[in-house]
Amino acid sequence: MFTASYIVAASQLFAFALGAPLIGASPKQARSLVARTAYKVFGGDGTPAQGWPQESEWKSFEDLWSANVATTLSSCSQFNMENNSQEESDNIKKAIQDVSGASGVKPEFLLAIVMQESKGCVRAPTTNYGFDNPGLMQSFQGTHSCNPDGNGVVPCPYDTIKGMLEDGAGLNGDVGLKEGLAQAGGDDVSKFYKASRIYNSGSIAGDGNLNGGIATHCYATDVANRLIGWTDADSHDCDENTIGSVGGGSANSAPAGPSDGGETTTPADTTTTPPPAGGDSAPTGPTAEGASGTCTKWYAVKAGDGCASTGIDFATLQSLNTSLDANCSNLQAGVSYCIAA
Repeated sequence: MFTASYIVAASQLFAFALGAPLIGASPKQARSLVARTAYKVFGGDGTPAQGWPQESEWKSFEDLWSANVATTLSSCSQFNMENNSQEESDNIKKAIQDVSGASGVKPEFLLAIVMQESKGCVRAPTTNYGFDNPGLMQSFQGTHSCNPDGNGVVPCPYDTIKGMLEDGAGLNGDVGLKEGLAQAGGDDVSKFYKASRIYNSGSIAGDGNLNGGIATHCYATDVANRLIGWTDADSHDCDENTIGSVGGGSANSAPAGPSDGGETTTPADTTTTPPPAGGDSAPTGPTAEGASGTCTKWYAVKAGDGCASTGIDFATLQSLNTSLDANCSNLQAGVSYCIAA
């Protein structure tokens, strides 16, 4: 079972890496074998009935690897680290296949999470929001890294690369994709999209919306897009601030060229009701870093909460808790945030 401490354990690296200029990979090179795929915004609970991709729509592992390998070879520059060598990137592919065999986690899914978390940089730095999240998969308290102290290890050995994959898959601890898939349950493809949300934030919002709750709101729809062929060389059109209100269905971010026979639907309008005003006169747990020193009311974040759950607008919340980032992607369960001063 996942605990509240796992909230925001994964994908914090992606939260800031996404805003960086994307690494100079040639779209033509990056898309050598996979047809260019427009980003689609998927809303709702991860089921095909709400527009999410069937597993039959996923690209093969070989095609996905061919589409992403150019990105892996230039992704470390965003962290001012030496880029992967060809051998290091080849070893990521080998490790994914080996760890897939050992864990039972599909290689396509492992690759999608690697690209989501680090874009395949073997020297990705460790992020820490109360717990270390190192390596290619920014795994929860993982033990393998080729950037353990801010100094990249060159070359990154295969055993370490494989260890980073094992950490993320859940072979070296109690938290990982294997456990996320078990927690998601079911036999349909939605378990993968649900597991990606669990991997990123530790839980699924109470209403089942995979783009709601805390951490990186676009995470699950990003992963779904990666599985059907979208890469970082293509445009990204998921808005962290609005994705939580997108209902079932999907919409192309841009014309995708000749139709593949699929039908594009308009996302259903979703009406959200602001939570009732509340809060505590004193914090009930650890307080957020950067919380106002004159705070008079606090809100203790629970698993599945988002910034809107606090009952105040985000601009005010951020002004009272200066450690919150612009996307509210680092909200932490179990922590009390100031909501009035």
